[in-house]
Amino acid sequence: MADAGKELKPVPVRRRSAARLAAVQLSYQGQMSGQSVAEFLPAFLTHYSDDIRKSFRVKDIDHAHLNALSTAVEAQRELLDSALGDCLADGWTMDRLTVLDRAVLRAGACELLTMSHLPARAVVSEYAAIADVCGCDVGFINAVMDRVARKARKVEMTGRGDV
Repeated sequence: MADAGKELKPVPVRRRSAARLAAVQLSYQGQMSGQSVAEFLPAFLTHYSDDIRKSFRVKDIDHAHLNALSTAVEAQRELLDSALGDCLADGWTMDRLTVLDRAVLRAGACELLTMSHLPARAVVSEYAAIADVCGCDVGFINAVMDRVARKARKVEMTGRGDV
């Protein structure tokens, strides 16, 4: 059992992962309630941050990333939906997706489009993992995130046999 702890990602990575999951949950809640993040973020953190911290085995989530991501997803929804819509198969629209799929895709697309300091492949991988935890179609989320990454980060995503 002592070796199990060695398999964990470093604490800063887990703190950011926890923030990503929280941002997806906030986006979902915002879509369902019609409220802004500013209206329910404090209550969300009061009621759910303990569970998230325990799940990721961290003392606290990355609040700076959570705030930046959740507010950007809300503020830039039209831009995100346009970029995501361009990456969906013909005949598919954002409205056709589940609320949870939209929440995961918007958060991932937001990081890919507006947070260039984060490695694109890591972002795609993280949101595929979040999709799995949330019960989304992992293959679908991964494929859309990969398309967004290849459009938004052409130089970064080219290479390693991606010619």
